[in-house]
Amino acid sequence: MEQVQNAPRGGKWVEYGKFTFLDISHEIKTKETPSDVDTWVEVDMSPEHRLETWRPNFTGPALGRNPGTAAAWKEFEQQTKLAAGQFLDGTMDADSLTEVFQQGYQHLTDVAKDTGYPSPLWDGMMGPAALESIYGEFRRMVLDAAVQRNNQEGRQYVTGEMNSQRTYKYYNSDYYFKTEEAIASATERYNALIQEAGWEDYISVPDYKGKGLNLYYNFNTAFSNKFDVSEQYMIDPDQVPPRDFQWFYQTGGSEGNKGIVDSCIVTHLDGTKTFEDYSGPEFDPRHPGKANMWAAYRDENGVRHQVSVDFRYKFVESDLRNVAALLRFPGDSAAGQSANRFLQNLQVYSPGHFSRFPTHKNKLTTYA
Repeated sequence: MEQVQNAPRGGKWVEYGKFTFLDISHEIKTKETPSDVDTWVEVDMSPEHRLETWRPNFTGPALGRNPGTAAAWKEFEQQTKLAAGQFLDGTMDADSLTEVFQQGYQHLTDVAKDTGYPSPLWDGMMGPAALESIYGEFRRMVLDAAVQRNNQEGRQYVTGEMNSQRTYKYYNSDYYFKTEEAIASATERYNALIQEAGWEDYISVPDYKGKGLNLYYNFNTAFSNKFDVSEQYMIDPDQVPPRDFQWFYQTGGSEGNKGIVDSCIVTHLDGTKTFEDYSGPEFDPRHPGKANMWAAYRDENGVRHQVSVDFRYKFVESDLRNVAALLRFPGDSAAGQSANRFLQNLQVYSPGHFSRFPTHKNKLTTYA
């Protein structure tokens, strides 16, 4: 800092980078210790507290709202989504995708400093706060791109017309392995940037799972994000799926102004009653109680194996079913047994099940 000229209040104008401040330090006065000093709260200037204070300023929403950083954030967001798509297509490798993260972080940091965001006086903990937050946002966007691609791919398997009364869920393990590769590469670069800056004592990879940040953790938690109470298809998100594995599930249903007659009770002249079931065992996309699913994997020789099942819900608590109780691959091959183990990690249920039958865990756990 250097003096520029005399200023009001007897202070001095000083320059700090491209910013000018009024130095009024001469107005600081020392007073005798007040009698109520025991009630004072000490200002926490520790690195940990400052880091926690600056973190929220470098999230995507915060950077996107600030006029000085909004354009840079939008550019980073667009480049990340484009690169993530190319990576999932196989036209970009993980190193090139990671370059988008590093260059975006550096550009956003430069823009923040240049525009004086979130403060013209750049605090030493702003750098690690920015790196940690931008790494997390990059990771979230890559996972989101994979989940969207996965869902779009699964849409082709829906039988009949989709409507608000129906549900479907699709899982392709290719997206799990692709995102794990992307996360590993970005994390390696993230850790290298931490070491280069000497921030090892302040930041590391956040405990996204422990904090319930499902959209940031891995493909499994982003695929079935329990922030939505109806999204509880995955039991253990840390279980690694088999390669070349697919699973598809759908329920039937019609729009609210349409009904379907699937049974009736006939009362005979002698007073006896006969129950007639018209629905049959097959999946009917119009029937709200009908469901269908299939799973497939490729064995060691590249041969594709698929099993499927049609079943029915009664809209009772026992509708919650483990997928392995409904689907199972025959034989004892290693690949088939691996697929069966992963089927045990999936569960299905009638639409609105967890709203009708909430569990203790659902009431107490918060997800994001």
